[in-house]
Amino acid sequence: MKKILITILLLMLFNAQAQQANAPLKVQKKPPYTQLLFQHKNIFIGPQPEYSDFKTLKAAGFTKIINMRTPDEMKELKFYEDYLVKKAGIDYHFLPIGGKDFKYSPAKLEEFAQSLNTSTGKVLLHCRSGHRASQLWVAYLVKYKRKTPDQALAMVKDMGWWPMPMEALLDKKLSVSILE
Repeated sequence: MKKILITILLLMLFNAQAQQANAPLKVQKKPPYTQLLFQHKNIFIGPQPEYSDFKTLKAAGFTKIINMRTPDEMKELKFYEDYLVKKAGIDYHFLPIGGKDFKYSPAKLEEFAQSLNTSTGKVLLHCRSGHRASQLWVAYLVKYKRKTPDQALAMVKDMGWWPMPMEALLDKKLSVSILE
């Protein structure tokens, strides 16, 4: 009797393992776009959201998106971001920067500051990769929030924009200062 019970238990165990081995694999969803973003308080910086990300952004509580891509870059997308953002009920500010037609300038920084200062809730700053968005935010921190360039740049180090690669090449810490 004991042998029969052991045999039955072993058969049940092997059967369960066989069923697990033949079970379809569960597809793991990629983490939502919001988990890929750099965050400082209510400011989030990242790359271009995809078509499906705008509902995620609204559900995550974002109230404003400031887009720094140029019109030519936006034409490359297979969707209209401004439409999707407005459809999601999120405030949208298109602030192109980069290239010969949309140069970095104090006027761009002023426009950015005005947009940021009228924002409440979570704000997404983005361009193609997050680099221009982070540099505009760092300049804002220096001019309007009294951070030193080093302090502001250190705040985006997790994004990989600081320290500069030159520091690794020289094996020395660099400092950025404003010349008057």
